[in-house]
Amino acid sequence: MSGKTTLRWALAFAYMAGIHLWTATGGRNPSSTLPFGVDKIVHLCEFGLLAWLLWRPWRETCPRWTEGRTAVFVVLLTALNGLGDELHQVFLPHRNATWGDLAADIAGGGAAVMWCLHREKARPRATTQG
Repeated sequence: MSGKTTLRWALAFAYMAGIHLWTATGGRNPSSTLPFGVDKIVHLCEFGLLAWLLWRPWRETCPRWTEGRTAVFVVLLTALNGLGDELHQVFLPHRNATWGDLAADIAGGGAAVMWCLHREKARPRATTQG
């Protein structure tokens, strides 16, 4: 694994840890101060960024995987992180877990993966001379 790939993995895992740390230490429920629906946009962007951060290091680590297989895996990993975040909130007095938040997490992961797929298909392929 190259140094760049290792750095990309480290960034993805640090961001993942940051999500769960922020949930644990974020104080009162932040959605209580946001206008209706804005918290869902925050979830969508937060987990969309996670999926985007996971895409490239996974593609570099498992280059034989098809784009579709990688897409399913990254969305599943993002969804599991969203589920873990929501379950974590059940045990915190200042937070609450909702199905809507989990749906926004998954939608954000799916949207980011769709963008990654589009970018990968649009990127010119390197050709080998031989």
